Amino acid sequence: MSSPRTLSVFNFIIVALNLLWIALVENGYIYSYSFSDTIAQYPTYITPAKFTYKIWTFIAFVMVLASYSMFYGTQKAHPNKNTILKVVKIDFWLILNQLAVGISMSLKHNDNFRWSLLFTGIALISIMVVNNKIQIQRLTSNSFTRYFIRLAFGLYTGWLMYVFAFNLAVIFEKWGFGIPPAGQFYVDVILLLIVSVAMLSYSYLKCLPMVSVVLTWAAYGAYYQGQLRPRAESEQVGYLLIALMVISVVVAILTYMRCNKNRVSKPMELIED
Repeated sequence: MSSPRTLSVFNFIIVALNLLWIALVENGYIYSYSFSDTIAQYPTYITPAKFTYKIWTFIAFVMVLASYSMFYGTQKAHPNKNTILKVVKIDFWLILNQLAVGISMSLKHNDNFRWSLLFTGIALISIMVVNNKIQIQRLTSNSFTRYFIRLAFGLYTGWLMYVFAFNLAVIFEKWGFGIPPAGQFYVDVILLLIVSVAMLSYSYLKCLPMVSVVLTWAAYGAYYQGQLRPRAESEQVGYLLIALMVISVVVAILTYMRCNKNRVSKPMELIED
């Protein structure tokens, strides 16, 4: 295992490079089209509208802030014990995560959704490992570093969860696997219900309201896209998406209140990470 300073430097560099990569790819500077353009070729009932993918830019920005705050807290001039412990626990997992996301995006651009889904899964698992290692549900006290870790990792984890689900729906849409066209509706609804339950549960259990906020955003994007495709089943999915938007907002508020209660009840407690 490398030293905390070295790890924090590598984490910051690779997250910053991924921010640049996402900006270049999503704006068509590398492939002349964005990955959302590729996804649009295979419409499903749960694929969100193109504007929804702009969340990647915001996620990349807050991830850079979070990684910089960890880098800052490991330097000799202003060391922070808790930050150093977080970096040690994260180890190489964030680097693995960022590499997986970058590869996944490249594969998706080249219309290779099966391998892209594999690397998206690696990215999702690795960020969940990071959340577990730093015990993210306990990082409720007021500090710059903890705030941006919870904000960035919450948004990032939530979006990866939804991306995995609708990318799986795209694979079913593209290859069919013997499912009749009408069956795609049921596949999409089942995937939507599974990922929604998973996201809402993870949001509450890990005290990450931003995961529920991401579900609200994704459901809105899928609802908006559904209105642009006049299909009989779109109206039925639309009702489900509206219900999910309401439920996810409620869960986000309840989760925030739960986290705030933990923060108020132990205002001076120093949690050893």
